[in-house]
Amino acid sequence: MSLNSSGLTPTTASTAVSAKSGVWLRRVLLAVAAFETLIGLIDLAVFVPDIDINARLFIHPFFAIAALVLAARRYLRAAIVVLAAYILAALAIGWSLDFALGGLSLLAQQVIFGPLAVTAIVLAILDKLLWLGAVFVALPSANLLLGMIPLILFTIAVIILGRAAP
Repeated sequence: MSLNSSGLTPTTASTAVSAKSGVWLRRVLLAVAAFETLIGLIDLAVFVPDIDINARLFIHPFFAIAALVLAARRYLRAAIVVLAAYILAALAIGWSLDFALGGLSLLAQQVIFGPLAVTAIVLAILDKLLWLGAVFVALPSANLLLGMIPLILFTIAVIILGRAAP
């Protein structure tokens, strides 16, 4: 894939992504975009009845679905740019990227995710180290998922104990 007159579209002259690494890169981007789509649609469904709606609820699913479609169609560079653009938009307007309240999460949101998103965009435009750009745009989703692990474990424990009790 090279940067040509049509922007971030794939071309036949690809030097940055081998066939094998391209498959893994595509899978990572599909997983991140699918996770973000799921979270965005759940947020939209849960919070739409609330009168105090912000733009994030409506914008998040569109960015996520766009990244999902782009990754599915093998426009990996464009998918990285779209996911990074969502991260930058969320941070620029002051939206929270996740609901975890830990100190590392807050530091990551305010200091780390923005520069990593910019770096991911630059790497995608330059067609260099696309795997690293994919990792950078996956970090907010991974941070959210790690913040959800205690809730998931608690839910599993309640289900198991609920079945064991007569």
